[in-house]
Amino acid sequence: MTDAVSSSLPAVIDLIDGYMHRVLKGREDPVLVVEELKGALIELRLKVDLGNIGELYPLYADLSDIVDGYPIDYDDGTEMIAEREIRDAAWDWLSIPRNTDGIRTYVDYWTARIATLPSTEGGRQFRSTGRLKGE
Repeated sequence: MTDAVSSSLPAVIDLIDGYMHRVLKGREDPVLVVEELKGALIELRLKVDLGNIGELYPLYADLSDIVDGYPIDYDDGTEMIAEREIRDAAWDWLSIPRNTDGIRTYVDYWTARIATLPSTEGGRQFRSTGRLKGE
């Protein structure tokens, strides 16, 4: 980790904490809060090389993509699933150790969790039951 990243780590943690608290308060749409967070992470990345911390942006992008029906459209449950995953991610973020190891564990866990959600396989959509959509 570079000196710039280590000196900015508390600022990154504080920044994300603020957004995660907003998600959990439930007064705002969690998807919109994550969209704002992604913008803040882009601005921060332009100012300082975030190293591995920069992997947070794609993670939050994947979470917000759920509501857009990517990688699969969950029909009427899409927004509920996106909000649930974002709230779980917020809760987990606020529970991690406040250091690079905690962030690494968080990113690894959430990358794996998102990968377990039903997805498009070979151009065909699979539901969580493992069956093709429409079967």
